Amino acid sequence: MTSKEQSISVSGTSSEDYTSCYYNAADLGGYDDYRWDNPVWQNHMRMLADRVIALAGPKRVLDVGCARGLWVQALRERNVEAYGIDVSEHAIESADAVVRPYLKVQEATKPFGEEYDLVICSEVLEHMAPADAQLAIDNMCAAADRILFSSSPADFDEPTHVNTKPTPTWVSWFAERGFYRRTDVDVTFHNPWSVYFERAQLTPHEIVQRYEQQYATLNAELVEKRESLLLAHRRISDLHDHQVVEERDSALLARHADLIAVDNVIGLEATVTRLEEDLRRARVRIRRLRDNLEERTEQLAAVRNSRTWKVGRVITRPLGRLKG
Repeated sequence: MTSKEQSISVSGTSSEDYTSCYYNAADLGGYDDYRWDNPVWQNHMRMLADRVIALAGPKRVLDVGCARGLWVQALRERNVEAYGIDVSEHAIESADAVVRPYLKVQEATKPFGEEYDLVICSEVLEHMAPADAQLAIDNMCAAADRILFSSSPADFDEPTHVNTKPTPTWVSWFAERGFYRRTDVDVTFHNPWSVYFERAQLTPHEIVQRYEQQYATLNAELVEKRESLLLAHRRISDLHDHQVVEERDSALLARHADLIAVDNVIGLEATVTRLEEDLRRARVRIRRLRDNLEERTEQLAAVRNSRTWKVGRVITRPLGRLKG
């Protein structure tokens, strides 16, 4: 491993990793056409701004790892005093001209120097070295009492994700600093692993009650889904068995029809054989009758040619005339 590779593995990513190549190549982990003048991103960020305002009603917001400042711009459209910082010089320089004055190049490991009603940190800490991520958490917790946070827990293919952690790990680190998940707030409008933290002095009873309440809700949903899945499985099994019976009955009927057809063919073949035999016998009989007829005809001709027949004809002819 080279010294540069060792530096990357210890210090995480740097501004050099987030140039135009990153932002223009989705397969390298960036965002396809991630610009304010892209209607898709513009509408999406406006939706996020509306949800944040409805949730927290902040007057001053800091977006840590703001990239090109789309979230900041959407919040400012709604009269929220929003600012953004990002380690990427390219991201800040390529931001829309309207929002650029409210963005600056700054590492999240440096103190922010001001206080805010809300800090947003979306998909940032997984790009930082573990020690730097802890400093960033310190700075966020020092700057605001409420934090909207997300960090991809499983996107390991993205080359700049050098510090990917499961969400419970991040939640526990915020809890160490007195920030707890608002279990009554749903921020999945951002993404499924987003968390809304709030500074609070909670007793063990309150902490357990919050999480047990959420656990009970999720467990009830899980049990209901398992029951539905089991019921669906049983229905599928019944349908499968019914289909098997139908297919078996169909096969039996088809086999029965085949046997009947075979019997009919055998019967027809036997009939044909019998008729052929009857025809052969009839031909033999006809041949015998024809031979007998020929023999009788010859005999009759011989009789008519005999002297006796001729004499008899002469003698009986007058009698025939007298009778006439």
